[in-house]
Amino acid sequence: MGLSETILAAIIGALATMATAIFQLIRNRAPDQSRPKKNRMRSLMATIALMIGCIVGGYAWSALRAVSAKEELVSTMQSEFSRQFAEFAARQNQPATPAPGDALAAHNSGAGKSEAVAQLPPCRITAHADEVGPVTCTDKIAQSIALCAAVPASSETTALHVQARVPGSEAAWEERDAGAATLGSLHMGAAPTESPISPDQRAVCLDVANHSVDDTLAVRLIVEYGPPPAPAGAMTASAPTAAAL
Repeated sequence: MGLSETILAAIIGALATMATAIFQLIRNRAPDQSRPKKNRMRSLMATIALMIGCIVGGYAWSALRAVSAKEELVSTMQSEFSRQFAEFAARQNQPATPAPGDALAAHNSGAGKSEAVAQLPPCRITAHADEVGPVTCTDKIAQSIALCAAVPASSETTALHVQARVPGSEAAWEERDAGAATLGSLHMGAAPTESPISPDQRAVCLDVANHSVDDTLAVRLIVEYGPPPAPAGAMTASAPTAAAL
């Protein structure tokens, strides 16, 4: 069991007092009459000096131990702080791995792609009893939505692809590039639109509408992007030429 520095110093002082008392008893075995008064005073002063020296030595040793323990604590804390700082720096230097479909940060100038998926319900038509012929959906009654994908703000959009199929079916995705008017019963806008989301991201959107009166459509917008073009005034390095003297 560990003892505090104060208790340890008290124990040392007590032991010093006992040792001094035993020493004094041994010195005082002879009768006082047989010893001169001068010798008795000298013995008393030596005893007092010995007791004071033992007490001061005990407390000095206790203070030395306290200083040593403080230095050990400081060294341990510095080692722990250095380890934690090294771990933090290592985590900061590790590149973050984006999840599928997440837009990359604005400082990433590499090529990549971003996706957006939505399900469009069938076109709801209210048919009258006197109407003859097949019921069709028109642009006026079809519900159009803007399907948007987030991309880095500093990138350039290189290509847009639209895919569609009936949800839950085993059929492959049908695909068209943006600019096509239709993809089966899916009608698409003439051109995409872009708008900023944050300083690091912008949204690339395309209007789509389901003109089918029977089937729900799953629609996927795939936006491919790349680094922005170099400024027109950028200087290019050329091979040095040597002139013959």
